Amino acid sequence: MDIPSDIDAVLKRLLERNRDGEHSVLAPEDESYLNSLIVSVRGGRRAVLIVEDADEHLRYMFSNATRAEAVTMLGKVVEATGRRLADGDD
Repeated sequence: MDIPSDIDAVLKRLLERNRDGEHSVLAPEDESYLNSLIVSVRGGRRAVLIVEDADEHLRYMFSNATRAEAVTMLGKVVEATGRRLADGDD
């Protein structure tokens, strides 16, 4: 699997689809949240971006992080989600 080296190009491509008249399936608050994440990544924050294509292939990239740091970040997401589910928060 190819891992893009230019996060700006990936993010621009994602955002251009919405500007080209395609209807976004995201709610306005999700669009806003996505934009805030993009600002954070552009500001140097570490990120893992994962997109599942229609053919169920995963495309992903790490920004400002090594593979080990990205795996650690994913572990934190799983741990936090598990805690919220155990506490009854959906």
